[in-house]
Amino acid sequence: MLNQPLGHLSDLKIDWKNYEPFLNKIAAPAKSRLLNEGEISDKIFIIQSGSVRLGYIQDEKDITFQFFFENELFTSVESFFIDKPSRFFIETVEPVNAFYLTKNMLAQLIEKKPEMQEISQQIMLNGLVFYSSQLLSYMQDTPQKRYNNLINTRPYIFMRVPQRHIASYLGITDVSLSRIKSRK
Repeated sequence: MLNQPLGHLSDLKIDWKNYEPFLNKIAAPAKSRLLNEGEISDKIFIIQSGSVRLGYIQDEKDITFQFFFENELFTSVESFFIDKPSRFFIETVEPVNAFYLTKNMLAQLIEKKPEMQEISQQIMLNGLVFYSSQLLSYMQDTPQKRYNNLINTRPYIFMRVPQRHIASYLGITDVSLSRIKSRK
């Protein structure tokens, strides 16, 4: 499934309210960079309100790879877990209120609450499943099928995210997206 988030809290069966004392809060306006390509990610975020996109620049084009909304976890997974410079940037689409944990805070939390080790592993696994699913969708599905899947699984994206980001996420141009939408 192309459109499943990295870590939706209901998928992870976590009551994050139990962990709030260990979390920091952040508020960021729309179009704020929370991570730039080439930086090493040291934070994992949990969105309270707003939306975020993970993207990259290719041939001077801004490409959206993934969207995140309320109650979803996000980070540059490779960068966060293996200290590798991120291939992605993270940018707010809407104003965002979120909690975050730094890598050091997560290590301390794992010492105090060992179940966090399993949660960390689940986050990595969810990231791997998402990436492989997205790659397979780009190889097998038509743009129309990717669009249909997105509208069926996450229709709210179309009300909250600019069309240019949705088009790049689907691997098509703005014009192609307009054509697909007009056929509906």
